[in-house]
Amino acid sequence: MNLKVNIFSKIKSLDTKNKSIINNVIASFIIQGGAIVVSLLTFPAYISYFDNQQILGLWFTILSVLTWVLTFDLGIGNGLRNHLVEPLVTNDLIKIKKYISSAYFIVGSMVVILLIASFIIFPFINWNTVFNISNEVISKDVILKSVTIVFFGIMLQFLLRLIASILYALQKSALPGLLTLFSSILTLLLVLTVDTGNIEENLILLSWINVVAVNLPLLVATLIIFNTKLKSNTPNIKFFNKIYAFRLIKLGGLFLWLQIMYMIISNTNEFLISWLSGPEYVVDYQIYNKLFTLVSTIFSLALTPIWSMVTKAMAENDFVWIGRLYKILKIAAVITILAQFLMIPFLQFIVDIWLGENIFTINYIYALIFAVAGGVFIWNSVISSIINGTGKIKIQFIFLTVGVIIKFPVAYFLSIAMGTWTAVIISNIVAMLPYCIIQPIWINKLIKQQKLGSE
Repeated sequence: MNLKVNIFSKIKSLDTKNKSIINNVIASFIIQGGAIVVSLLTFPAYISYFDNQQILGLWFTILSVLTWVLTFDLGIGNGLRNHLVEPLVTNDLIKIKKYISSAYFIVGSMVVILLIASFIIFPFINWNTVFNISNEVISKDVILKSVTIVFFGIMLQFLLRLIASILYALQKSALPGLLTLFSSILTLLLVLTVDTGNIEENLILLSWINVVAVNLPLLVATLIIFNTKLKSNTPNIKFFNKIYAFRLIKLGGLFLWLQIMYMIISNTNEFLISWLSGPEYVVDYQIYNKLFTLVSTIFSLALTPIWSMVTKAMAENDFVWIGRLYKILKIAAVITILAQFLMIPFLQFIVDIWLGENIFTINYIYALIFAVAGGVFIWNSVISSIINGTGKIKIQFIFLTVGVIIKFPVAYFLSIAMGTWTAVIISNIVAMLPYCIIQPIWINKLIKQQKLGSE
């Protein structure tokens, strides 16, 4: 009881300092919770949409592999997010327009180049081999068409999602999550209402559904923001500036590397499972993954405003406040991790309600592995949100890079030794654990030193 009172008193003290940002955290919890619920409802809809588990596994893998491309934005999004704050506060319209125009010009140019390259290169790639699926199950022409459509949608998202960085700079960090929720709802509605009755045609149709569902909310948000809040700051090629463009790239460069490393660790699971075990096991992975991201994803995404909170506190040299915030986040992380383990005995009941009885049988050893992995990623989300705010990312840079080097051989040899696709999940734990142990020690040392220095 005292612990509960202590937590709430700490939250109350934070609220007086950053009320609007705390409200964003609460809103993020609610919005992301809704997004996860919609995602869970979408999964059985996918199962009904495809009556072939290999094709469903193929779809998840296509999305996973091509979504990697979103990471390679040269850090423009993060650079724009950070650089826009100052001119927005001082209402420097020229600076705002130069940063926004430069960002859209750089990303727009990259999109055009990548689309042209894809139309030339994609037809020469054997996509059946890439996704480890027989031509007898689905033809190469259908996979090529699906990949091309999905890639086109991702390129649109590449450009349109710059609005999310602008929303963060405007201190509206809950709104990007709301856009994701709208995308999930739109996907669910379309999957439930359209069906050609043919597996190959369904795959093509779903590819177009993905394009519309992901990009329509971003497009609407972009039009609204540039016709209201930033009406006089719409992107204009005349305001492109090389110096401003370089600043965006320079600031986001290190964070880009971290994004790539984290993406390789966390977003290659479907691809590795397809290669090491077969695409049909990707569906099993998705079931466990969705169950255990029900709590952890909400928690991690709700931490989005923390980066900005810590950066602001650093500028004010308020390390006492950062220390209090860090303690609260660690307590919240421990509670969330325990919740994942406490959920394990009830998983079969949850799955029976979610997918229907006798559809899927829970392996409790697999569930335990996912709970441990989920705990590692929850802990990582806390320490990374603090350390990214400080800008002191050397340890993160080193250990995430080492984690990428470790993951693939561990996944390969464990899959041979264990004979199960969960070797890929264990490789994630092995890759992330060293960083999750070392970084908190460094954070505690930094906060202690700065507190003493400011006294």
